[in-house]
Amino acid sequence: MKDLRQWIETLEREAPEELVRVRKRVDPNRFEVTAVMEKMESEKRFQSVLFESPQSHDHGDHGFQLLLNTFGTFAKMAVALDLPPDTSKSRLMEEILKRQDQEKDVTVLAPKDAPVKENTVSEDAVNLDILPMVRHVDMDGDCYLTPIVVSKSPLMGRYNVSWNRMMYMDQRHLAIYMSPRHLWSYSREAEERNENLPVAVVLGHHPAFHMTGALLTAIDRDEYRAASSFLGEKIRVTPSIVYGDDLYIPADAEIVIEGEIVAGKRTVEGPFGEYTGYSGPQRVSWLFEAKAINFRSGGIIIDIFPCKTEHMNAHLPIEASLLRTMKGSVPGVIDTSWVDSGGPLTIIIRMKKTVDGEPMRAAMAAFSASNFIKIAIIVDAEIDPCNLKEVMWAVSTRVQPETDVQILKNLQGHVLDPSLRSEINGSGMIIDATKPLDRPFPRKGAVPDDVWRKISLEDYLSHWDEEEDA
Repeated sequence: MKDLRQWIETLEREAPEELVRVRKRVDPNRFEVTAVMEKMESEKRFQSVLFESPQSHDHGDHGFQLLLNTFGTFAKMAVALDLPPDTSKSRLMEEILKRQDQEKDVTVLAPKDAPVKENTVSEDAVNLDILPMVRHVDMDGDCYLTPIVVSKSPLMGRYNVSWNRMMYMDQRHLAIYMSPRHLWSYSREAEERNENLPVAVVLGHHPAFHMTGALLTAIDRDEYRAASSFLGEKIRVTPSIVYGDDLYIPADAEIVIEGEIVAGKRTVEGPFGEYTGYSGPQRVSWLFEAKAINFRSGGIIIDIFPCKTEHMNAHLPIEASLLRTMKGSVPGVIDTSWVDSGGPLTIIIRMKKTVDGEPMRAAMAAFSASNFIKIAIIVDAEIDPCNLKEVMWAVSTRVQPETDVQILKNLQGHVLDPSLRSEINGSGMIIDATKPLDRPFPRKGAVPDDVWRKISLEDYLSHWDEEEDA
């Protein structure tokens, strides 16, 4: 049985350098938690941090814990998918795609057997103030939760698992922001019937479950079954307190808030620090009303550190989906750099070009797959897309802007892109930094391959050291 605690134990056993614990009492409402995280990132330290004594929103201590930087390194994500900590990014994406293709059954537990039902509160006893909630960056509209939201289509009965930010309003209410994807569609379906949409707000589970929330899954696939595939075993679910068998909640979660997205109600939400590295604006968003809370004693909340490395890394399943789409269009595509490119809206595509025109086709496949991409840079096979020095060398020496840079107008942008001049309408750019095939092109200066292969640098450096000692 996999849950968050099992992952923490595995991480401490297989990669102990990837996790640290903070026993000192901290106040997450006063930026204390994220100040610690930002100082760590400034020192290139990306360990997960388990805050064991965070102050709750009511200034009390209800025994909850906070975990940040769960996705701060690919090593931690590899452990979540049963891979060695030193697994490469490309191998990690292969595993994501493999599991995305599979589906596993779901196991339904009776409430008495579900760990998340260890403690329950409902009706008038519901009070969100017992939870620690984090103010992340200085412009945040209030404290935020960064949970996985489980919803069920009113029409199809299909479960959706998605990452959504939720801002504190009062003891019973949160504001929820929804991108125009599956949860948003379900909310519209319910609202058109003048009905509230029941949802389960999952504050902590095994990281593989949370990774499911970033999949670009087809709307006809049940994402509880996808979560089973990512966990590598059947996910265990249990009837909710309020909705019974009409809404199953993850049985091994740390904390689950049950409630409804209220039809016909809107509220002001934001600003919030986003993956782009900026504070997004205030928006008119939807209202969530809490009806019940299920939680384990010592429940651990996974909180995403916004604007920073973890926030981008959590998008890795999306990058894997983009890579698959491009390979389907142009088999010569080798790999990509997006979450680690340094540009939250820029993807670098490495390919073995066989005919001119393939780079454009690969880039267009990426644009068609997701509005997360605004700029695509395509490089040859010998260029490491994760090495920005190599990428910029290729751009500088293989690009003629007049012919190799294409501007795409009237393109759907991403609502979180601060450079947009309208709500959603934007543009894109494709930079073909590959060598042309229709004419001779200079070779990169390098020593001959046969000499390169037989030289052992250690032999020469050790010889140099011996001469110095003499």
